[in-house]
Amino acid sequence: MLHGDNAQGKTNLLEAVWLLATLRSFRDSRPSRWVRQGAAGAFVRATAVGHTGTRRLEWRLSGRQRSLRLDGGAPSSLADWFEVVRAVLFQPEHVGIIKGGPDERRAWLDRAVFTARPRYLDVARDYRRALRQKAALLRDGRARDAALAPWNARLADLGARVMLGRHQVLTELLEPVREMHTAIAGGSGDAGKVALRMSSLGGEEEGLTAVRERLARALAEAQAEEIRRGRVLVGPHRDDVRIGLEGRSARLYASQGQARTLVLALKLAELVAARARGEAPMLLVDDLTSELDQGRMGRFIEVLSGLDNQVWVTTTDPRWLGPLPDGETVRWRLRGGAVFGETVRPAGESASKPLSAASDPVDPTP
Repeated sequence: MLHGDNAQGKTNLLEAVWLLATLRSFRDSRPSRWVRQGAAGAFVRATAVGHTGTRRLEWRLSGRQRSLRLDGGAPSSLADWFEVVRAVLFQPEHVGIIKGGPDERRAWLDRAVFTARPRYLDVARDYRRALRQKAALLRDGRARDAALAPWNARLADLGARVMLGRHQVLTELLEPVREMHTAIAGGSGDAGKVALRMSSLGGEEEGLTAVRERLARALAEAQAEEIRRGRVLVGPHRDDVRIGLEGRSARLYASQGQARTLVLALKLAELVAARARGEAPMLLVDDLTSELDQGRMGRFIEVLSGLDNQVWVTTTDPRWLGPLPDGETVRWRLRGGAVFGETVRPAGESASKPLSAASDPVDPTP
């Protein structure tokens, strides 16, 4: 647990963990913004213990150059890096997965597929690259049947793989989502059945070849209209995830409290599904105490205690979280960008002390 007043560095530390797991920031896409003001560069180092053993990771940014070190050497591929450390993130703004547009739900699902199957990242990137190339042809008026044919073939192949990856993970998540939602909602009126369904061309249950053929036909049928309108009208970039609660659209009818509960259920379901695969991603939760009432908070903490995943939670007031598992909770106080470990006394009081043996706190910035 990371706690302290606002603007002390809690989210920065969480961001560093997320950076190692995804090589991205959850706050700003520009790496230059990740560096402390006045510094020439930045680095994050960690030791990860998991299903691949004990591994040493280092991410470094110097100027515009980024580099990775895995166990002292360059990783042979990004997939090898992503196999080592994985994480699931919850932030207050993730309520947009429920209440926002299709792009937010697609982004969540693609992230869930990536967490489950890191090599999916290459497929998704290649699809977006091909999509941009075709879209450029359509926009500048150079689109002709012969010019579009190779891009349609590539989009049919890559798009089918994207669709199948999403379908497989959404299928894995359905029952865990229902289980986690009921556990958090408790006896409240919204502890009902949750539905998850892809809104797509369909046919994913028939396998890759069938989906590829279906998508190729749809692209061919839409080609004249795409040329006329100058945009790509068919493909998984236009799909949506339909999330229902008690038979109604959660986007339209869920309250803010219900939407928060649903988002947490989605995130926890990723952990449950990962456990079934023999994996244990970390859960990173930023500013949880602003999102749940105390009843749901207590049930959420109880669920976390039973999952046996490493959980990083930030809060301004640890008391709001309620009782945490004895012997399994590490409390860190952040103050002025420095991290202080705490010892928890039997009465529940805590005393801060530096994480290092020296008298100074550990400064996580380079």
